[in-house]
Amino acid sequence: MSINGKVSPFQAPAGTPIVGQPFTVLRVGIPVNLVLTCNCSMDGPPLEILMSAPTTCPRCRKVYRAFFNPTNGQVQMHVGAPEPEPVAS
Repeated sequence: MSINGKVSPFQAPAGTPIVGQPFTVLRVGIPVNLVLTCNCSMDGPPLEILMSAPTTCPRCRKVYRAFFNPTNGQVQMHVGAPEPEPVAS
């Protein structure tokens, strides 16, 4: 990375998650089969989205969905908030 023609001494190593990005894509294919890691912890297991079916992180319970949008030719991701715990009444 360079700033004004100078190399930044604070360049992050490859694979460092972007701050605020909830996931890191490891592999993707069409039809949408995607492998990602949730960034809720650095040692979380890889999660698989197979044939666009949603998957849930076992640690933070976020729901990840991916689909191919033919209008713009891109794979789009949706990240859902964890389901609230049921309250006993």
